[in-house]
Amino acid sequence: MATEPEMFDHAVVVCPDLDASAQAWRRLGFTLTPRGYHTLGSQNHCIMLRRDYIELLHVTEPNSSRQYYWDVQTRGGGCAAMSCKSADAFATAARLRASGWHTSDPIEFSRPVRLDDGSEHPATFRVTAMDDAPGARYFVCEHRTPELLWRPEWMSHANGAQSIATMFLVVAPALVDAAARAYAELTGGELTQLSEHVCSLALDDATLVVSTPQALASATGTAYVRRDRPGYAAIRLRTNDLAAARAGWRAEGVPTHDLGPRETLVPADAASGVALLFEQQG
Repeated sequence: MATEPEMFDHAVVVCPDLDASAQAWRRLGFTLTPRGYHTLGSQNHCIMLRRDYIELLHVTEPNSSRQYYWDVQTRGGGCAAMSCKSADAFATAARLRASGWHTSDPIEFSRPVRLDDGSEHPATFRVTAMDDAPGARYFVCEHRTPELLWRPEWMSHANGAQSIATMFLVVAPALVDAAARAYAELTGGELTQLSEHVCSLALDDATLVVSTPQALASATGTAYVRRDRPGYAAIRLRTNDLAAARAGWRAEGVPTHDLGPRETLVPADAASGVALLFEQQG
């Protein structure tokens, strides 16, 4: 069944110690939203970009909706999931099920958001997830109150981060083609096979790259990114001021690798278990 492509929404980075992770990401030059407390029993900080974002997530205790993230957290955390936007999570779940996919029942939850004027409002979401998606969790997110998240005071970052350009997913060699085709069907994105071990999927303004651990260097453009087990190895971000970002990292003592005049790598150890590639925009 042909579907309209889903727009990329956000990446979830699971953090066993949310305070330490928040401090590390602030050192990287990101502005974080205040700590949020979900009605599902998890906590987060978000890094809001132009249309997408990165969520730093901590699970306080396991339950049916948070079990996947709890398991990731007990294994040390890292980037554990990718989400696309949905205008109607129930309709998306019905479409996926009609195509033979097994999804969770859509759930609605919220977290209070305190604005600069002191007022507090519930940010509400509906999501439907697939824990058995290839390589890592995939889910769709319906934002019921986007105006409470994409706010100017949270969207300006000292490192110039503007948007997520690419997510890099590692799977076993025998699964690259099948995983890429699965995500193409799930998202409606356009699939391109770059090599026997690397596939690329266009998700509106972002790209999902699926590769083997061995092909990760060619997929990311650097041998510094490594991941042996399935999951998200790296996130490439667009910045409008790489020079300012580099100056900030030097001042903070953040270890980085310049990959050329227009791209710099922040290793996974400095970013809660996921490598970050910053590319100069324009």
